[in-house]
Amino acid sequence: MLQSMRDNLKGTAAIIVAAFFGFIMVIGGIDFFTGASGGSADAVAEVNGEKITNLDLQRAIQNRRAMIMNQYGENVPADLLSDEQLREPVLQQLVNSAVMRQAAEEGGMAMSTAAVDREIVQIPGFQVNGQYDKQTLNMWLAQNRFTMAGFRQIMERDLVLQQYADAVTDSAFTTRANAEEIVAISMEERDFDYVVIPVEPLLSEVQVSDEEIQQYYDANQNAFARPEQVAIEYIELKPEMFAANIEVSDQDVRAQYEQEVKGFEASERRRAAHILLEEPTPEVIEEIQGKLAAGEDFAELAKSYSDDFGSRDQGGDLGFTSGDVFPEAFEDALAALEVGQVSAPVQTESGTHLIKLVEVAGSEPPTFEERADAIRKQLQNAEAEREFVGALSRLADLAYNADSLAGPAQELGVKVQTTGLFGRQGGVGIAGNSQVIDAAFAPEVMLDGNTSDVLNLSNEHSLVLRVLEHKPEGTYPLDEVREQIAERLKREKASEQLAQDAEALKKQLEGGAQFAALAEQKDLTLETSDGTRRGGMGQRGEIVEQAFHLPAPQSGDSLLSAFATDSGDRVVLQLREVRPGELSRQSKEQREALMQQLASMTGTSELAAVQQYLKTEADVEINR
Repeated sequence: MLQSMRDNLKGTAAIIVAAFFGFIMVIGGIDFFTGASGGSADAVAEVNGEKITNLDLQRAIQNRRAMIMNQYGENVPADLLSDEQLREPVLQQLVNSAVMRQAAEEGGMAMSTAAVDREIVQIPGFQVNGQYDKQTLNMWLAQNRFTMAGFRQIMERDLVLQQYADAVTDSAFTTRANAEEIVAISMEERDFDYVVIPVEPLLSEVQVSDEEIQQYYDANQNAFARPEQVAIEYIELKPEMFAANIEVSDQDVRAQYEQEVKGFEASERRRAAHILLEEPTPEVIEEIQGKLAAGEDFAELAKSYSDDFGSRDQGGDLGFTSGDVFPEAFEDALAALEVGQVSAPVQTESGTHLIKLVEVAGSEPPTFEERADAIRKQLQNAEAEREFVGALSRLADLAYNADSLAGPAQELGVKVQTTGLFGRQGGVGIAGNSQVIDAAFAPEVMLDGNTSDVLNLSNEHSLVLRVLEHKPEGTYPLDEVREQIAERLKREKASEQLAQDAEALKKQLEGGAQFAALAEQKDLTLETSDGTRRGGMGQRGEIVEQAFHLPAPQSGDSLLSAFATDSGDRVVLQLREVRPGELSRQSKEQREALMQQLASMTGTSELAAVQQYLKTEADVEINR
């Protein structure tokens, strides 16, 4: 069914945007499919003799497109998704990935089979209800034309690259002097007082003539430019639009449940932990086995002895397997154990394992009562999918050459919807979708009055549209902006009047008057702002910004400033003291967090420099 196919596609997207691959792509400039050669031998680039094939590039482009769609949804600009737009940056990422991976391999970096398998089972896209699901992985491998061995190889190479990136970034550091310099600026504090002289009470007293409005309008035509605009009507189709009218009988639900029970396969999953010894000696193995026999905790021994850095801090825990996650010798040994039992030494490519069976989890088919609601919804959605596909196949024929969309909408049992005017930058709701905008402004639709082609906004969202109203580019008529201009001119006039009051107040303060007494005399509220740091929203943010623009006053003195806010209010501000931020005044946790953040920024910068150096030194050939 379409729904199950789409669920699989969603699973694939979840895999692509998993945090593990996100780290590699952001830090290392690598794509998830890097190195997945095969299928197409046409090389689009060579890096030190290693080919990047056209299939590598196409898979990487598909992955980048999926990431963009996941980030922006249906409203992603169409030009961001084109092959032409994506090809060059993605190809450069593949080259960057290759030079770093080659450097890692030349440096002797490697990843154990156990570590690779552990990463695979932890990928969210391969899990169902928080547990690794073999069938989901196999479906994904088939859809993307991968073998398990090929996928493991890609994972191993990418994990090695991450290891290389970590080696660079984790070694970065910052000095205390750098931290102190940054803190001095970013955490600077200022003490100041201020009053706000409001413009609002004066607005009713200010008069603006029609001549002044006309003059302002004539002198500021650019401010009243009106973009080309359209308003549209449209029919949209979604499966859920049909689901509400579909009834599913109890008999159909029961029949579907019986089918599920017949096809249900009870499975047994085993949770493993291990102690990995890459180059063990008989003495070490005997020592560990002796401690286990004496009753020492397996998890604590794993922390002390295991060479698997990824699992030893978790007591050697590797998670669940259905019998196909780990190497064959490992799985065979695990299958022979009872819960709590530890195996004899098992040899694999990774080294020697002491394996413990932690837990066995089985499964039984759910009861009819547990599944009934889900099955009913599943059948309802399946029928809605069929109706959606049927309506979609008829939509283009019904809408073609229609004078309006009312007839096609009635035929399909849906409603015609409309939008207000919007420009090429888009509007609200459906008018913000790039495909809708492009279709609405296409000459054959906007000017010739034709109905658009069917727009597939997603797998489950399609529509057609017609333009109801078209306004060419021009200038808003004066009548439409008259009130806006009048309001602006009133505020400007009133603010100019207040400027005289603000300057007079400032002069009195310069003459030695007390700020508090003057504020009370003029019925103003004196605001005191001590220990103020940069930032803020609205008018408060404007005032803080002005306070930080002033130079630091001399000891014992203060600095005065009078200025207007965006609303036209006038502010008189007295800056009393400036204190640079001090690292020593921060808590231990804050200092550690700051040093770590600065080191991380340094590490990212150094990694970019290393990458650029490797690329400069590499023999790179691009086939255009």
